[in-house]
Amino acid sequence: MKTTLLTLAALMVLSQNTLANTKVWTFTYKVSQKESFEIKKPAESKDQAYKLAAKECFQKLTQGTYPGESKGLEIIDVCANPKM
Repeated sequence: MKTTLLTLAALMVLSQNTLANTKVWTFTYKVSQKESFEIKKPAESKDQAYKLAAKECFQKLTQGTYPGESKGLEIIDVCANPKM
């Protein structure tokens, strides 16, 4: 019983430390002169948030369908170069 309580207490402390290190990062993607959107991702580092946001950006712009090579490269360019 004591071991279980100590384990739970340790897990709570670790999860609180992880949450304390998490920051919300905001990335702005400019699709055209008039169209842009933001993606906010919580992560421990900017690099982690960037990768998650780039994947979400690509999914949003392709809507899960193959856009073709030319359009796909344009979308990759947009998602790989957010404005900060």
